Amino acid sequence: MINLGMIGMNEGNGHPYSFSAVFNGYNDEALERKCPFEIIRKYLREHHRNQEFIGNARVSCIWTQDRALSENAARIANIPSVADSIEELAGNVDAIIFARDDIWNHWEMAGKLFQTGKPIYMDKLLAHNQSDLNNFLEAAGSGYPLMTASSFRFAPEVEKAEKSLAVPEVKTVYGISPVSWIRYAPHLLDPLFRLFGRDIESVQNCGRELADTVCLTYRNGLQAVLQVLDGVSLPIGLTCHSGKSIPPYAMLYTDPTLESYFYSIVNMMKAFVELIETGKRTESFNETVFLNKIVLAGIASREAGGRKIMIDEVI
Repeated sequence: MINLGMIGMNEGNGHPYSFSAVFNGYNDEALERKCPFEIIRKYLREHHRNQEFIGNARVSCIWTQDRALSENAARIANIPSVADSIEELAGNVDAIIFARDDIWNHWEMAGKLFQTGKPIYMDKLLAHNQSDLNNFLEAAGSGYPLMTASSFRFAPEVEKAEKSLAVPEVKTVYGISPVSWIRYAPHLLDPLFRLFGRDIESVQNCGRELADTVCLTYRNGLQAVLQVLDGVSLPIGLTCHSGKSIPPYAMLYTDPTLESYFYSIVNMMKAFVELIETGKRTESFNETVFLNKIVLAGIASREAGGRKIMIDEVI
């Protein structure tokens, strides 16, 4: 049995509850009384129902910055142990899920974890600036068992699109997400790159902070316009527009029943366990870094008044 350590949490992010429940199941009474996220209560009850999705791994320990938060999550997701420090947690598990998405704290909080050599999942993105990204590059390197991801990449809708979408016919892609570019851009970029690859020519942000409008232009002419707007309603999604006779093709991350949303988390955690067991990656280290650099290029373009940034500058 693989023992996993869970590190969280930050404002607006309930991943320690849901990611842990995928492995451990949940306590229904504690879920109702103690989980502050309605969406998590809904999809765990309707689609998890305490089934066993990953039988060969369990979250055995949790650490957060607040002992009461840790104990609360432990009760909800049947986590047997609460650590008093990140170091204590890291010393007692086989692999680590770093479930915080306050990207600006990633290096300061997680950088020392790479000294353990243990597999690490880091939510969505490594770093919020080039300096911290360089630190991660030096600490990890291409051989480290590291996974960063948005669960949207693993959604059944994206898998279905791979089989049914006529990718060469797509002229443009429109993506929409709430929150902020630095936190939620990976929710749009991860599935976009899975479907259309990474042969990007330029990045241009014509928006403003908390209202980013980023155009990615591919070398083959495909354009992807991604908007991340603070306060915009769900769902997160991508819509592909093709020729005149082909209707738009929509992929919704937060689908109405939340079934696919839940299974995207299950599929992502299965991929992390496969990395732990076999070393098999869902994307290479260079692809992980590339996505991070595209996010940073979107910020740089905005801060430069909407200047188009060519990919050679990014790489």
